[in-house]
Amino acid sequence: MDSSPQGSLPLLPSHYVVLAISPTLLTSAANPTSLLKQAYHRALLHNHPDKDRKRAEAACAYTIDQISAAYRTLSDPTARSAYDAALRLSNNPAVIGGSGIEGDPDAVFRTGVESVDLDDLNYDENSATWSRTCRCGNEKGFTFGELDLEEASEVSELVVGCSDCSLWLRVYFAVLEA
Repeated sequence: MDSSPQGSLPLLPSHYVVLAISPTLLTSAANPTSLLKQAYHRALLHNHPDKDRKRAEAACAYTIDQISAAYRTLSDPTARSAYDAALRLSNNPAVIGGSGIEGDPDAVFRTGVESVDLDDLNYDENSATWSRTCRCGNEKGFTFGELDLEEASEVSELVVGCSDCSLWLRVYFAVLEA
């Protein structure tokens, strides 16, 4: 069944989604090169099947080719500008303004993403993980730990994929300095 708009090819995740980085944050960062490198390394580790046994059981969300292409494009200011323009000019209603999120270049490819606050998730003290039930029925479909939050602390948001399906959860959190 083709769920893409107007019978077109399925949309691929944007480079921003692949690197789990906000275009607004990237634009406003004092050192976007460092931020991109961190996002690139985080994406490689997060999607490497040998780095986390839980994630190895499920298919990795993105390939090394997708992650590398995202990094190459977003780290080159000229290529990034052209990429952002292409996202804005796509025929997706979200970009045109149909869903009220015009101007968010990475919103184009956001089907199946729900945004929540960290406080809305269940915390398991025994395993030191946060989790949330997914619509697919997996009671701990979205699960992550403190290390995941630390890696995403600069952007104060974490994008987590369900371990059983293609849905995603964007978790917003505040970083408290001790």
